Amino acid sequence: MGIFQVVATGVLCAVLAITIKKQSPEVALIITIASSVLIFLMIMPMLTQAVGVIANIGAMLDSGGAQYVSLALRVIGVAYMAQLGASVCADAGETAIAAKIDLGGRVIIMVLAMPIVIDIIGTVSGLLP
Repeated sequence: MGIFQVVATGVLCAVLAITIKKQSPEVALIITIASSVLIFLMIMPMLTQAVGVIANIGAMLDSGGAQYVSLALRVIGVAYMAQLGASVCADAGETAIAAKIDLGGRVIIMVLAMPIVIDIIGTVSGLLP
């Protein structure tokens, strides 16, 4: 699946949603959500392959490095899911909910990153006289 198919699907669904929005905003929202899911499913094989490559790189590293690769994958997953949810809410006109999803994603990423911050602080403090 190439970028042409993804872009063509997105543009076609956007035109369809815009055309229908005047007569039936609810149907246009359903088209928007369905197109988001369809595009996500279209890119899923490539995403799975990329995650597999990154996981293999993590397996080649020592246990500490593998831990960081796993953490990076989780952070990327949270970021993508938060962005997708916020975009769908924003498209539906619910910008306040979209902002809360963005905030929730950022807080979760901050919490996930705490072990790295603690390790960095420990390493730096160990280097200081």
